[in-house]
Amino acid sequence: MFVSSAHLEAMLDAMYVMDNPPGSWEDVETGEAWIEAFGISEKEVEATAREMAEIAESIDGIPHAAAVEPLAKEDWTESWKRFFHVLHITDRIIVRPIWEPYSPTANEIVIDIEPGMSFGTGIHPTTQSCIKFLQQLAEEGDLERTVIDMGCGDGEDARAAARKLGFDHVSGYDYDPSAVKTSIENATTNDLEIPFHEGDALAPVLPSGDIFVANILAPVLLEAAPTICQAVNNSHGHALVLSGILDTQYADVKAAYSALGFAERASILAGEWHSGLFTRS
Repeated sequence: MFVSSAHLEAMLDAMYVMDNPPGSWEDVETGEAWIEAFGISEKEVEATAREMAEIAESIDGIPHAAAVEPLAKEDWTESWKRFFHVLHITDRIIVRPIWEPYSPTANEIVIDIEPGMSFGTGIHPTTQSCIKFLQQLAEEGDLERTVIDMGCGDGEDARAAARKLGFDHVSGYDYDPSAVKTSIENATTNDLEIPFHEGDALAPVLPSGDIFVANILAPVLLEAAPTICQAVNNSHGHALVLSGILDTQYADVKAAYSALGFAERASILAGEWHSGLFTRS
């Protein structure tokens, strides 16, 4: 299915409920994007295509075009890899699928990933924003600060970035055991030792750190605001990174945390996703 890059995330979010969730790739130069799903039979693929079209048509104002194409059996195990390429997140941080060669410069940091066939779009814009804020904080110095990453499954690259940027004390938490497993695998791929634990952002008490990264959907950030703020150490160089927020929800999140004593220091708008860097006011 062809869509514009501007509507890609909205379409994927709507299609997440499908039994066979699709993946995607996009051409940043033309602004075109492709949402694709695979099946083992023509009947299965046609049913998936109909479901994708129905979901797309339910979202007003988003143009799309769908097609069903056969895939040669000999191409099946490798064809999905064409969706993933070396990605420059910042001027220093590079994300590389392990099958693609890349020679970094002396100042670059490479994070290796081994995405599976259900990896989706690759690194989500919210994760990229977290990585950018972590680089900014690292370049300010004081790498002894503890970093807590309370994520919802796609923050494992942010954890790797924090460790590779030089922060000595990085740990990750997620309520989903499978996300914890993926994070451990990602750290192993990058030869990093990062402790991961199961943990819920809505728990009455959260692990504390000097830098607290919460890449979670806005409703959870709003409900957990008091405990998240308490989890940020009142130390020199403390910071709170809030991500996973739609632009339409950002003002409410910002207001909630401002009421609890945290002021926005910087923000990043990536497509429809808005992320913020906060410190105590």
